[in-house]
This record gives sequence, C-alpha cells and structure tokens, in this order.
Amino acid sequence: MKDLLTSDILTKTFDGLPTGVGIFHVPDLDDIESVRYVYMNNVILYEMRKNREEVFGKRIMEVAPEAYEHEGGLAVIETYRKVAAEGGNVDLGLVEYSNHMVAGIYECSVHFIKPHYVYVMLRNVTELEKAKNELEIKNQELSRFAYMASHDLKEPLRTISSLVQILEIKYKGKLDAESDKIIDYISQASIRLKDLIDALLDYSNIGKGKMKKEIDCNEIIEVIKEDLAVVIKETNTIINTTDLPVLLGLEAELRMLFQNLISNGIKFSKAETSPIINISASHENGWTFKVEDNGIGIDPKYKEKIFSIFERLHTKEEYEGAGIGLAHCKKVVELHNGRIWVESTPGIGSSFYFSISES
Repeated sequence: MKDLLTSDILTKTFDGLPTGVGIFHVPDLDDIESVRYVYMNNVILYEMRKNREEVFGKRIMEVAPEAYEHEGGLAVIETYRKVAAEGGNVDLGLVEYSNHMVAGIYECSVHFIKPHYVYVMLRNVTELEKAKNELEIKNQELSRFAYMASHDLKEPLRTISSLVQILEIKYKGKLDAESDKIIDYISQASIRLKDLIDALLDYSNIGKGKMKKEIDCNEIIEVIKEDLAVVIKETNTIINTTDLPVLLGLEAELRMLFQNLISNGIKFSKAETSPIINISASHENGWTFKVEDNGIGIDPKYKEKIFSIFERLHTKEEYEGAGIGLAHCKKVVELHNGRIWVESTPGIGSSFYFSISES
C-alpha cells in the first residue's frame, strides 16, 4: 500500500474525479477509533477543509474527533470497520454530516479492498436534494392550485349550463336563426369548458395517495382491448404485443398511460388504412416500452410540445379531445422515475417510448 502511495498513482488517478474518494486502514477490527486515513482525493479534502499533511496517516479520532459524536459520521466509520472485517460493499445511500465535513447531505458507499482496508466514495448532493425538494413542493402547490381552480370554476359553469338549458327549452325555435345559432355556440362552449375542467382535475389527481404494486402489463393490455372493443372493431385496428413484463407500479395510472397511447394510435390513423399498433418492451437499467403505430405521424418540431398540457396540433373539428392525454402520459411516467419521448415520420407513423425505473 505504501509503494502505491509513494508512486503518486492514487493522486494522479483520483484527484481529477468529481466524486470524493478516500482509502482507510482499520488496524484493529474491533476498535472503530483505530481507523486511519490512508488517502483522500481533493474532493474530500475540500469537504473537510483540510490539507493532505493534516490528514494522511492519522487516525480519524486525531483529525476529526467530532465525527464520533455525530450520528451520520459514526454510522459511516462503523461501516468502514465492518466492511474491512467482513468484505463486500455497502451503499449507505444519503448520509447527513454537520460537523467534521461541510454540513450537508452526501451519497456514500463503502467498498472492500483487502483485509483491514476499505475505500469510500462520497458525493455532496445537498444542492441536488434541495432542488428536488423545492420541485416537489412546487408540484404539490401546482396540483393544489389545479384542484382548487377546477372546483371554483365548476360552480359558475353549472350556473351557465343551467341558464343555457333554460334558453334552449324556452326560446329555441321561437327566435330567429342567428339567435338559435348563438345559443348553440354557448351550449357547446360550456360543454368544452366542462371537459377541460374535468381533464384538469384528472391531471391533478394522477398518482395521489396511491401505493405501487406488482402489475402484469400483459393483463393491462387485455383490459384496454376490452374497454376499446367497439372502436377497435369499427376501425379494424390490429394490436400486436410481445411478452410484456411484470413490474412495480401504479395500476390505474399505467392503464391510463397505455390506453392513451393506444387510443392516439387509433385516432390519428391514416384515412382508408387500418391502424396497426405494436407494443414491446426491452430490459436494460429498468424497462423501456415502445408503442408503435402506422398513423399520420408527427412533425419533428412538435415532438416536445405534444407532452405539454392542453397542447393541440390539430383543430377540434379534425380530432376531438382536450389535448391533455400525452401530458397525462408524461406525468405517469415521471411518477415511475422514467421519461417519455417520441420518434416519428409524418405520413409513416410514430413510435412512443417510455422508461419505467425498477427502483
């Protein structure tokens, strides 16, 4: 070990890394106070606010005795001792430091080198965790706003709808043609507004208060085929699937995800062409699904825009809907720590991909 250090290999290898790397020696496997610093790269030295001369070759107890007084520090040092004695690797996940290192949250893992020696990998993720927490708070606020706004809008909308119904019953056919047309416009507009409010409420409720469980995606597709049986028959749609996985997820939300993509494949089909929808999945660092159709396709310049809420590429006269289905899909995928994207050629068809994390 000493030869390795004097050759400067460790310094040249690890000092340029963005992750903290440290090597520790545990001479007495029954005594956590015997743990010594062997090597620390620049990242850890910076987080400790120490230089090499203050640390290398010395016991943690000499350099940073306060580490033994802190729950996070003590847990990490005990892990050094355990791994040095028993071997293996231990991922400690997120550890909070507040005294012997710069106060914050760190990702930490400990790895066996040889008996009595371990190395640690450490990354300060304080700002990342802070940003994640802030984003979560903003998302919760947005959901609350959408829910409250939708509820507040429903009451005046019900009043408008009731008044329009009274006008239709009392005056339709008794006024001039232009007046009848105006009443129809108001009636249709109130129906569309109700649909938008309902869609907004649905969006705000996705995933709320639900627990993930094991789900067979093959069974989900079969349920969707039954739900869409009428439109599948009317359009002569063919749905092909490979053997899909069983995974941990939110059942209703995943059904909504698949159903939206399948429904879009049917809705946006080419004239005089039977829709063909192929569904498959591949496994690499989680599951990646592909839902492919032979429809009208999407202009590449819109491939990000389509996942935004209430974004439409076509008029209501061309294709009905609130323009929120793919926004639903995006939210469902993100609830499963994944992402969704599309590859498409206008006139040829579209392939929607989404990933589902196994963690």
